[in-house]
Amino acid sequence: MDYIFDLSPRERDEAEADAEGPKTVLYLVGDYEAAASIPIGATLPHLEREHELLPVAFYEVFTTNLWKWTRVYDYAAAKEHADMWTDGLSEEETKESVYPKVESELPECMGRHGATFKGKKAVPFLQQIYPELRSPIARSLVKHVLEMNARGRGFTHAWPGQISEKDIPGIRDWFTEAEDCRPGCLITWYENDAINACFDEEAQHMGENGPCEPNVLLGINLNKPAKQLDRQVRKVFGHAAAMLESLASAAKIVETIREIYDEYLREHRLNSGFQAQPSPAGLREE
Repeated sequence: MDYIFDLSPRERDEAEADAEGPKTVLYLVGDYEAAASIPIGATLPHLEREHELLPVAFYEVFTTNLWKWTRVYDYAAAKEHADMWTDGLSEEETKESVYPKVESELPECMGRHGATFKGKKAVPFLQQIYPELRSPIARSLVKHVLEMNARGRGFTHAWPGQISEKDIPGIRDWFTEAEDCRPGCLITWYENDAINACFDEEAQHMGENGPCEPNVLLGINLNKPAKQLDRQVRKVFGHAAAMLESLASAAKIVETIREIYDEYLREHRLNSGFQAQPSPAGLREE
């Protein structure tokens, strides 16, 4: 007995496209040659004066949304680096190193409530408290971080590792040789703190043993039928548009954070350590 299997129109189109031979794929790549410095420590007291939970809620939503578009180097990354390199050091060597300072420099408001807003709890809290905020600074920061969240809703980070061997033959071998992508931003408490020191240690060796992966990689298979190609194009450029809109709101947040930090420096008669040009460690002011 013969069995006849009928494909749907969409399946037939895909089968015909796959039978055409080698794929021609256009890729949209997003990468960062240096990390933007965001010293957020002086901003946290402004938020805490409004509500004791506001600093950690704001930080959670801010970093979570940045992670949708770039690798973020922050307290968590520095803590992981410190824990890894502390292992094997003597007690005396550990005391003399910067690694214990990573944890000891954690602001009290972050340490006390750090586990409060993991997951999706922070956004509803910010939405609820926003109308009650009195400080123009706090209102501006919360407004823009909620904009970031809204513009990035439904999107996830397009890591290069999501590209399959079917899309690019040999991609797995390249990933094996490639190093992790460079961070797009460095979130510290203050300039030259322990987080910054750990970042400098890692940044000095980034790319030494092979090329660094890009932060974002999105593909468009040009061999697909017109309708499917149109869907892919819309998806890729929709992702790019959401990324740019979200990062535009992030830029306004960073501008406010730096204004607060500049005021902190003036009050304490300190000079900024911001680099006007990329430093050897890959830090940039922009």
